[in-house]
Amino acid sequence: MVFEDSVAGVLNDYDPKIRMLGAENREKTTCYLDALLFALFAREDVFEPVLLNSFDDEPRRRLVLVLRLWVNMLRSGRLITTDIVCCIFTVTGNAS
Repeated sequence: MVFEDSVAGVLNDYDPKIRMLGAENREKTTCYLDALLFALFAREDVFEPVLLNSFDDEPRRRLVLVLRLWVNMLRSGRLITTDIVCCIFTVTGNAS
């Protein structure tokens, strides 16, 4: 359901009653990515317009979808697993 909402452009609001878990660290290399995305999207709405924009090119559309999924999982108290962390690298062309 979180994925479907993310595809539909829904972005969950921050709820202080929800304990956010963050993301699993992929091979000890993604802790900085988790910290950055947590800082940008956990509680503040300053960067949300980026996730609500429509882009014409496919790479940015895919990246925004994965980031929206990340934010929705974060704000709903779900652990972001390494398979979703890997999606960030896949859509940016940095897959290993």
